Amino acid sequence: MCKKFKILILVLLFGLPSLTLAKPYLIGISVWSGYPENVRGFKQALADAGIEEGRDLTYLYRNAGGERGAQQKIAEEFRDAKVDMVYSLTTPGTVAIKALLPKATPLVFSIVTYPADSGLIESFDYSGNNLVGTSNYVPLHHYVDLLKKFLPGAKSVAIFHRQGEPNSKIQTINLIRLFKRAGIVALDQAVQSIDDLVDMAGKLSSKVDAFVTTTDTLMQNGGEKALVAVSLREGVPILSSNKQGIEAGSSFGPVVDFYRLGFMSGQMAARIIQEGKVPSAMASRYQEPPTVLVNLKSTIHLGIVIPETIKDLTYVD
Repeated sequence: MCKKFKILILVLLFGLPSLTLAKPYLIGISVWSGYPENVRGFKQALADAGIEEGRDLTYLYRNAGGERGAQQKIAEEFRDAKVDMVYSLTTPGTVAIKALLPKATPLVFSIVTYPADSGLIESFDYSGNNLVGTSNYVPLHHYVDLLKKFLPGAKSVAIFHRQGEPNSKIQTINLIRLFKRAGIVALDQAVQSIDDLVDMAGKLSSKVDAFVTTTDTLMQNGGEKALVAVSLREGVPILSSNKQGIEAGSSFGPVVDFYRLGFMSGQMAARIIQEGKVPSAMASRYQEPPTVLVNLKSTIHLGIVIPETIKDLTYVD
């Protein structure tokens, strides 16, 4: 019996052996400002693929605290350490990494809302470079559909986003267009800080039927929690883009699960490591369908009636 045939028989009987690399594969993880559930999902996907931390790979974990200067230093550290791959979170965080990382080093991203429109990749199907990953994008028709179902009498909304952050600006522009088609006036509110957000929301609370949040770093790092206080005090529901925002008290929204996104990105990383795939030969992805999440306590407080026509709701309280 030839050697190749013997190997084939062993593979059929016992399956493929777990990965054992010649040297530990080094992955630099830059979380921008946190997102532990996403990182947990990323690591779990690699573990499920048989890539064992400590034996097959090591992680170089860094947190920029949302500061661009700190992120640039992290990118330089990863470059100087000659990491085999980088896992980067958020649009601003990934933009900084991409600028300094060698173009031959795979860069897997997550929680990047508009990776193509922000210039990180050419398209979801073909990145055209060393990047691939997952987006926290939710098809925007879900927002309009939910608002009309939860608040059928709504005529106007205020959309809040961080000034100067491209992903949430794009989201806001497209939401305004879709709300207009549905006969709903949407006000563009670009804010610079949490204090600015609270001030604007207070002034608009008597003029709009709902607040709308975007998937930007200000909302995800304290902004939406501050907006919840205004919402509950003034009686204005929040249509949210963020799972943690709804958990903190926003009324309802179509959201993505950060653990699931991280797991999806981890599966991409595993293919790069095990199969030798290059990012430009892989497709970036987003979660479809999104999760319809409802804060039960807030909706009761605001007197919102949950429509019976909406199925598969997930509640938090």
